[in-house]
Amino acid sequence: MEQVALSRVVNDEIRRVADRFDVQPGEHAVGWLCGCGCFELVNATLAEYDVHAGRVFAPGHPVDDRRVAATAEFERQGEPFTVLEHLDEELRHRLTEDLARRLERQELARRLGRLLRNDGED
Repeated sequence: MEQVALSRVVNDEIRRVADRFDVQPGEHAVGWLCGCGCFELVNATLAEYDVHAGRVFAPGHPVDDRRVAATAEFERQGEPFTVLEHLDEELRHRLTEDLARRLERQELARRLGRLLRNDGED
């Protein structure tokens, strides 16, 4: 459940940053963390994010019974900051490191894909 809460907190911050930069709701796809807490990146516009009340999921997610249970438990709790307040510092650190590694790998893969697609165009 902690990973679901962390994903929600990060996504809420992404939404606030988009507002600060006046990103239009249907203008660009934004990278969000999957709502099941797997930390996979999901591309959706701000409008799509808002329509689903911040619950954006990668296709086919939650992927397993553990993620389904964690997502359901988080939804019963409701407030991500309440869940995160009760995490011990070591667990919070491990979750944050795991998130950073996953995001880095996904971003590197995305950049490599862009480079490969553009390689034949020059």
